[in-house]
Amino acid sequence: MGLTDSDYFDSFSIEKIKGRFVLKYSIHQPFYNLRLLYHIKKTLGYGKVLKFESRRLACFTISDRKVLKEIIFPIFDKYPLLTSKYFNYFKFKQAFYILENASLTKDEKDQKLFVLKDQSIPENYISPA
Repeated sequence: MGLTDSDYFDSFSIEKIKGRFVLKYSIHQPFYNLRLLYHIKKTLGYGKVLKFESRRLACFTISDRKVLKEIIFPIFDKYPLLTSKYFNYFKFKQAFYILENASLTKDEKDQKLFVLKDQSIPENYISPA
């Protein structure tokens, strides 16, 4: 998944928005690659393309957890990332399972997610792939 591996931005984000955690997978491209992002959206059948006119940048994004589980995770499990992005994907997937765990309270989920979010990539990290 070369686009994700090479993306300068964080492709797998764990954000707290309006009191709740949101997972977001995204691919950023300059405007001249806008057709590529629309092609990815059409091929996957999900997601949205956002345009940032002032930065001449566009972004394909998926934040629906069901779609992440059924579409995105199988892709990256079958074709593992070769760079340090693998570490980010692994954290992202752990965050998903924390959010989906019905036995945890909201406070327990928040605590675990803050700890997970604060984990930094180890020095000399190498993707297991």
